[in-house]
Amino acid sequence: MRYIADHDFHIHSTVSPCCHDETQTPEAILKYAKTNGFKKICLTNHLWDEKVKSEAEWHDGQRFCCLSSVLPLPQDGDVEFLFGAEIDMDYNYVLGVSPERYDIFDFMVISTTHLHLAGNTVRTKIQNPEEAAEHWITRFRELLKKDLPWHKTGIAHLTCGHIFKGRTPEVISLIDDETLYELFSDASRKGMGIELNTKTIFTSEEEKNILLRPYYIAKDCGCKFYLGSDAHKGEALTGSKENFERIITLLDLKEEDKFILKTPK
Repeated sequence: MRYIADHDFHIHSTVSPCCHDETQTPEAILKYAKTNGFKKICLTNHLWDEKVKSEAEWHDGQRFCCLSSVLPLPQDGDVEFLFGAEIDMDYNYVLGVSPERYDIFDFMVISTTHLHLAGNTVRTKIQNPEEAAEHWITRFRELLKKDLPWHKTGIAHLTCGHIFKGRTPEVISLIDDETLYELFSDASRKGMGIELNTKTIFTSEEEKNILLRPYYIAKDCGCKFYLGSDAHKGEALTGSKENFERIITLLDLKEEDKFILKTPK
């Protein structure tokens, strides 16, 4: 059976410091879900937990108290609206969430590819695609070493434009198949979700196959996939369902390839 696009597990609201659209409210996001027939959605605003020490400096708007200010989330009989977070790792591979918060979140999206944040996620500005590729690999490996509730953890936008000056295809092409198989095999064993983020894949036809290669390998390794728009503004939600359907077709995904997020009722 074809993979059903019935969720969006990566959405931001005005609580995220990088969201500058006042209309991107939980109520508007719930309406988006109902319009598209989604069964589950998750609000994943940016978090750097104040309980976690880092040598880097993080925006005060990423504190847990800011994220929790949206609670309680609006609910609807047809849509389960979940409370989550998008969490970064600093340049010492410290993850920005305290273990005591794990049970609070329904889902945790971990970002390893915000490589543009010199002084935060990487110590110094990346100089070339080769260096970016090395960071891509190392940060993925370091994440996989952590003791996390993998059943409700996903890795975000592995082919996003933040990797190196918009030259993501060039960076991804430098990562060999053997390394990708190693990483995704480990991810599969742990049971973590792999994000299919539409705006990180739809580029030119020439670049498309380069960017799809990691996901083909992830699928071959038995990884499970979830959908994420990573929308920071209302207009970014427009067309998300259509884009989800396109990537499902490109990867020939079936329901058995879906990451199933089990949440308490």
